[in-house]
Amino acid sequence: MMAGSSVGAMVVGTVFIMVFGMATVTMVESIDESVKNSEFELSEPEVILVSVTDKKESTGPIDTLSWTGGVNSGGSGYVHLATCDLVSSSSGTGATVQILDLTDDDGVVDGVLESSLVPGNGYTAAEVVTIDCGSDGDGTATYTITAIEDQNTITIRNTGSETVDLSHIFLTLSDTGTPTQGTPFTPFVDHYSGTNMYLFPGEQLSTDAFPLDPNTHGFAIGDDPDRAFLAIYDYNDAETVTIT
Repeated sequence: MMAGSSVGAMVVGTVFIMVFGMATVTMVESIDESVKNSEFELSEPEVILVSVTDKKESTGPIDTLSWTGGVNSGGSGYVHLATCDLVSSSSGTGATVQILDLTDDDGVVDGVLESSLVPGNGYTAAEVVTIDCGSDGDGTATYTITAIEDQNTITIRNTGSETVDLSHIFLTLSDTGTPTQGTPFTPFVDHYSGTNMYLFPGEQLSTDAFPLDPNTHGFAIGDDPDRAFLAIYDYNDAETVTIT
C-alpha cells in the first residue's frame, strides 16, 4: 500500500510541476509581450497648417434669392408651401426651398420661405434657377441667386521626416470672440476628393472648398470661426483663419 501511495504521490507531484512550469512559461511570455508593448514608440509626425481660408469661391451654396420682374417668372400651377428643387443653369445641385403663393392662390409663385432653404452647392451668384416642384407647377417659375455662402479650405505641409496617414489628421475650428469650440473632424477624409492617402515629407496638400455644417464642424454655414487647431498623435499646430 505504501508503494502504491508513493507512486500516486509522485504522479500527482509531477503533474503539478508540469502545470506550474507551463503557467510560468505563459507568464514569462506575457511579460515579454508587455515589455515589447511598453517600448513601442508612437509616430512623431510634423504637419503644419499653411493656411485656413474662409471666403467666397466661384461657386458655392446658395445664400439668398430674389425675384425681379422682367427677369424672373412666377410660372403657373404651383402649390403654396410645396418643397421644390432649385435647378441650376450651370453646375449647382442639391438646393431646395418651399415656395409661397400668398396673393390669390392662383398657382403663381410670389415668394419663397427663406428659412426653409437647403443651400446645396456648386451654384453661382447672379445665376437664374428654375423652380421644379415635380407635378406641382409648370416648371417655368424662376428666381435669381443674389449671393452664395463662403467656403473653407485647409492647406497643410509635412515638415517632418515621416510619412503621414491623412486619416489621422484632425482639425477643430473655434470662435475666439464668443468663445465657442467646434467639433473635431478629419478634413482629408470629409472634404478631400483627391487620390492621396498619405502626406509624404515635404509635400503640401489642400482640401476641397467646403461649407460649414453644424453636425460635422460644430458651426453653421454662415458662421465665421477664426481659429483652427490641428492635431495628429502628440503633435499639434494652430493657425488664424483668413476670413475675406
